[in-house]
Amino acid sequence: MEPYIFTNDIAVDDYALKPVKDTEKRGALQIAVVSASYCMATSGLFTGAAIASGMTLRDSIIATLVGNGLLTLCAGLIGAAGAKHGVSTVLLARHAFGRSGAKVIGALGACTLLGWFAVQTGFFGQTIHAMIPDGGFLAYPKVAALWGGLLMMLTAYLGYKGIEALSIIAIPALVQLAMWGIHATVKGSDGWESLFAISPTAPIPFTEGVVLIVGSFAVGAVIQADICRYAKSQASSWIASIVGFMFGNGFMIIAGCITALATGSGDLPAAMVATGLSIPALVIIIAAQWTTNDSNLYSASLALSNTLKMKKTKIVLIWGFIASILGLMGIANYFIPWLNVLGILFPPIAGVMIADYYFIQKDSYHFGPGTEYSQFAWPAFAALAIGVLAALSFPVGIPSFTAFCIAFSFHIILNKFCEKLQLASRFGLVLEDSEGF
Repeated sequence: MEPYIFTNDIAVDDYALKPVKDTEKRGALQIAVVSASYCMATSGLFTGAAIASGMTLRDSIIATLVGNGLLTLCAGLIGAAGAKHGVSTVLLARHAFGRSGAKVIGALGACTLLGWFAVQTGFFGQTIHAMIPDGGFLAYPKVAALWGGLLMMLTAYLGYKGIEALSIIAIPALVQLAMWGIHATVKGSDGWESLFAISPTAPIPFTEGVVLIVGSFAVGAVIQADICRYAKSQASSWIASIVGFMFGNGFMIIAGCITALATGSGDLPAAMVATGLSIPALVIIIAAQWTTNDSNLYSASLALSNTLKMKKTKIVLIWGFIASILGLMGIANYFIPWLNVLGILFPPIAGVMIADYYFIQKDSYHFGPGTEYSQFAWPAFAALAIGVLAALSFPVGIPSFTAFCIAFSFHIILNKFCEKLQLASRFGLVLEDSEGF
């Protein structure tokens, strides 16, 4: 294989279609901060409120640990592969699903991430208005959603370095202010004992709570390679995944549970405003939304770079603006159904990719000019479909985990079946060119 050549154009476009240079790699702390910034979103507060409405605080915490444990496992395995090869999730998918198949997965992931971007901007607008109801034109929900979305596009346009710079500043402040807000909220209620004693009036199954939690960041686990491709080692990527999902996402969900039980609403910033902490609340909402949504748009642009022959920066501008418009139109109103769909759809994608990388091709992936890919790998898509159908048809246990396990198993079984009968499991052949497209 020819030596890999990096150009300034590749660096400017943030290695969207190429492996990251070793000289651009970061240590565990830097990657962990970026991962945490992605996972700490105010949507986690609303997810916490959703499960707290049907579960006790004790069960909500356990469900959060289980759900984020599953997310961490997926994110860690995919992130470690991305760290080793320095490539994004959609480039890893070229081996598992085929070159054309990866474009399908990339388009699906991009649509989902842009949907999340719209959801988050919608939440941003609603929360800004709730916090500052007399704030005038700029605090009107639709207007706040629009300027919030445009703000979030800024660091996504600058790429990984822009996201990293914002995360280093925002995350320590976000954690401290959120803990301050939780303390003030609990202090204003009857204390911790009363919160743990509250029983839901309309209980929901434990598994449904876990599905909501997995769905709240299922796509984030699948695209963890987008963040961890900058990690110096696979160990660093695992640390980042644990910090991001177990601590970052888990912290926001539990904060939402506590706030909902203490005030009747999972809106922590609004609760802080009610206790007189208006400025810290404003910082929390802006920091949490910005650090998550710029990563949503960033990863969507990486995925679309694999599907559309267009520079990543142009994708950020065009699709970021479109998603901002969708956000102000009220996409956030469909938040809970969206989580349920994602909780089933994306875990099996992770299952296929993990099975392919660690068990079928056994860590033998290569990237760069001259790399051979199949055009389409039908066992991957068959396993994905079977995983989704199994979870929908037999909702026993945790459907998202069921979908992951079924897709994982069937991808291995179908490839072994093809090998045994000498059937073609991958159709077509394509060589990667110098542009990586």
